[in-house]
Amino acid sequence: MSISAKELAEKLNLSQATVSMVLNNKPGISEQTRKIVMDAAADYGYQSSKKQLQKNVNKTIQFIIYKKYGTVVSDTPFFSQVTEGINYQCSKNGYRLQISYLYDNEDKKEQVEDLKRMNIDGILLLGTEMTPKDYPLFQNLKIPFVILDSYFDDINCDAVLINNVQGAYLATEYLAVRGHKKIGYLRSNTRISNFEEREDGYYKSLRRNNIPTSHPYVVNITPTTEQAYLDICGYLKTNPAFPTAFFADNDIIAAAAIRAFKEYNIKVPEQISIIGFDDMPICQFTDPTLTTMYVPKQRLGALAVDRLLDRMNGANTENIKIELAVKLIERNSVK
Repeated sequence: MSISAKELAEKLNLSQATVSMVLNNKPGISEQTRKIVMDAAADYGYQSSKKQLQKNVNKTIQFIIYKKYGTVVSDTPFFSQVTEGINYQCSKNGYRLQISYLYDNEDKKEQVEDLKRMNIDGILLLGTEMTPKDYPLFQNLKIPFVILDSYFDDINCDAVLINNVQGAYLATEYLAVRGHKKIGYLRSNTRISNFEEREDGYYKSLRRNNIPTSHPYVVNITPTTEQAYLDICGYLKTNPAFPTAFFADNDIIAAAAIRAFKEYNIKVPEQISIIGFDDMPICQFTDPTLTTMYVPKQRLGALAVDRLLDRMNGANTENIKIELAVKLIERNSVK
């Protein structure tokens, strides 16, 4: 009779995480511990994950994309790459992935009731456009679920997201270190938790560098390609007070700004520097190319699947918030 990894961990008085790392040949474990686990696995008849994959083949993970505003969650490379990470990790573990949309402007209770009638083993919920009042519908499902790309302090659930505060702080810090003292903010007028956290990071950096936080350089922008461009053109028509640099809530807004500035003969980066957030493919095709904060999008999706599988298998039952760090990608839009 074979033994599970969980049972093996209990027999060896080791954590499930340690045993899992050894069985999956991951680094970070001493050779002595690795030998103990592998010897015991052979003695107790532990079987590789191949048979587990076969057991999982008829199990389904539902990826639910919650659409509230429609201005943020769309068919962009950002969300397609997150989905790729989810799909790869589901396939790797033998689970089928189903994707569906839940629309805020339709009967949400009925849409959730439909989920109850489906044969679903776990749910990944894209919470990018969600608010705290949207969550209770899913908490009553009694199906394991993980929130992806969103987090709220008053909601007790598993969440996997990027560190927005850190990313915006580092982006603004990058501008400040290069001598910019008038740093504006191209602020999305759709206020989701991601953008609110980026706003916190932006102002945190201003305070650290003794730059006034009350200034006339905050511009509210619709975060869609064409409307962002029109919003920035409208701003430029007013002959506003002008900073030397802008931090933008995302690359869509930043790219639209570069386009608008070029039309108004404002040179980037000679007259105005711009830094974005997300590192979408468009960053390499703007003129100049866009300096931005890289988000590991596929890894974000894969981590969410890993956390959901832990929840589905009864491991690590405490609610966990996982934040992925971002990193600076230097290109040519900052002087």
